[in-house]
Amino acid sequence: MSVTPITLPTAVTVRSWIDPVVEARGFLPESRYVESCWLGVLGPTATWLYRRLGTLANEEPAGSPVDLVDLSVSLGLGEGLGRNSHLAKALGRLARFGIVRWEGEALAVRRQLAPLSQRLASHLSWTARQVHDELTGRAPDGPRAA
Repeated sequence: MSVTPITLPTAVTVRSWIDPVVEARGFLPESRYVESCWLGVLGPTATWLYRRLGTLANEEPAGSPVDLVDLSVSLGLGEGLGRNSHLAKALGRLARFGIVRWEGEALAVRRQLAPLSQRLASHLSWTARQVHDELTGRAPDGPRAA
């Protein structure tokens, strides 16, 4: 399991975390599913951070340098990179959900997110649950459609 450093570096290389199993059924960072369904699980800060990092991971799979201070400021999170900074907390949240992982000095980011588990989906708002069911092919409160 990867752990967010106590203090974030000022720059990091963001690269793709390729997972064929997730990508066979997953959703791109800028998708309606991520905005409607994952947002309620991750919260707005971590969702916007994933949209930025996931898009970059898709555009530059081999890796791209990212200035973390600039990224943080661009998301309205301030310049701090300490353990209690907004950026560190959002990265920690993404790591806890298996969306990013530290690989030495690099940050691997999933190119797509899997559909929410039924347990997580059961906590969605009514509207978000409808989007989940529609986009995953599940009947409301039922099994996956054939």
